[in-house]
Amino acid sequence: MTHLYDVAAGTVTGRAHLLAGRNGQDAFAVERAGGGAVAVVCDGCGGEPRSEIGAVLGARLVARALARERDLDVVRRDVLAGIARVADAAGADVRECLLFTVVAAVLRGGNALVVTCGDGVVAVDGAVRAMGPYAAPPYVAYGGAWEVLHDGPASTVLVGTDGAADLPSLDAFWSDDRVFRNPDMVRRRLWLARPADDATVAVIRRRTP
Repeated sequence: MTHLYDVAAGTVTGRAHLLAGRNGQDAFAVERAGGGAVAVVCDGCGGEPRSEIGAVLGARLVARALARERDLDVVRRDVLAGIARVADAAGADVRECLLFTVVAAVLRGGNALVVTCGDGVVAVDGAVRAMGPYAAPPYVAYGGAWEVLHDGPASTVLVGTDGAADLPSLDAFWSDDRVFRNPDMVRRRLWLARPADDATVAVIRRRTP
C-alpha cells in the first residue's frame, strides 16, 4: 500500500532523570488508517513512581482511538474506558501509574486535527506553539479537558512533550528527509540536544509526488 504521509518519532530520557537514576516517563505511538496518519506523544506524571506505564499505554490507547474515530468526544470516552479497564484488570492505582498528558495529531486528506490535554509543543506547517506549564496538568485519567489547537488544512504537523518545547529549534524534524528515512533519527537528534527533561517528538509530513 502506498502511504500518503511520512511519519517519524523518537524519545530520550532527560539529563535530570538520568542523574537521578529515574526512568524516562515519555512515550509515543503512531498509527496509519484510512489513508492518513496519527501521531501521539504522552508524558507521565513526574511525581509518581511508575508513570511511564501510563504514558506507554496512554499513547497507544489515544493513537488507536484517533485512527478509528473522528469524533473527539467518542475518542475521549474510549480512552477513559480503556484506562478504566486496564486499572480494573491489573488492580492498579490510577494515580500511581496511569496519569499522563497527551499531545496528538491526525493528518488525513490534506487536513490536520491537533489536540492536547496537558503541556507540550505543536508545530503546524512550521508555526510553533507551546502549551503550559501548568501548576496542575489536566491529566487524561482525571477527565482533563482536551483542547483543539488546529482543525484545518496542513501538510506537516509535529507534536512533542514539554521537554521538546525547550529545544532551541524544531525545524529539522520536518525539513530533513533523513528523519523519515532512518527510523532512529528523531531519537538521535534528541539525544544530541541533551535535554534536561525527557523529550519526545512525533512528526507527520505529507509525502510529495
